[in-house]
Amino acid sequence: MRKIFYILLSLFLLACEEQDLLMFDNYHEIYFEKYFADEKFPGTGLADSTMVSFFFAEDNEASVYAKLVVCLSGKKLERDIPFSLNVVSDGTTAIAGEYTLEKQYIFRASTYDPTSDMIRDTIQIQMNRSGRLEDLKQGIRLELAIVPTSNLGSGPYERSRAVIVLTKDPVQPQWWTPEVDAELLGTYSPKKYKLFLKNVKGAEELNEEMIQNAPDRVLQLVRAFKSWLTLNPQQEEDGSDMTVNV
Repeated sequence: MRKIFYILLSLFLLACEEQDLLMFDNYHEIYFEKYFADEKFPGTGLADSTMVSFFFAEDNEASVYAKLVVCLSGKKLERDIPFSLNVVSDGTTAIAGEYTLEKQYIFRASTYDPTSDMIRDTIQIQMNRSGRLEDLKQGIRLELAIVPTSNLGSGPYERSRAVIVLTKDPVQPQWWTPEVDAELLGTYSPKKYKLFLKNVKGAEELNEEMIQNAPDRVLQLVRAFKSWLTLNPQQEEDGSDMTVNV
């Protein structure tokens, strides 16, 4: 009798172990690529927000979209996995109507890249035009959190949320430093940045890495903008001529 008991107990424990392995095998964690809060340990992750603006949109466009990169830990997906987002009210100044959330977003299995060290996908959050933007210099803030489920965790805390800031005018990019002012594009203004992006092919590729590693390419882009300004003179908001410093 005791032998039968131990056999049954062994079978039960084996079944539980197999069930645990199955559950673990199907478990994933999803998190945002950007940090919404500074990482406390090991201290290499710095907080960041996703900026989006109506400045580059046409006047008849009612919405713009913030692109958020999401990452996945766990085994390669065999099929798409749905997930949802909640608004974090304490970190949000946006009001109803200024954003539109889907009931579910999809992390696509087809995005898997065996050559990459990360499994990534991109979702889009709809931000809607608002008359309040005219008076809000700092823009409208929307903070979102991933909703965990039994088979889907929300990853490390510092990357479990995303912050979107919607502005009327574009925010000056970090690469537009005082050195860029003095030696390349001149004083920053939203209008100048918009014209640069709209009229110079490849201007959207200009970033810190290009400035450091491909200065000849940067000069080529800025000189193309200077040529465009020569043919199409522009004035800044204060009435002064728009110029570049190359």
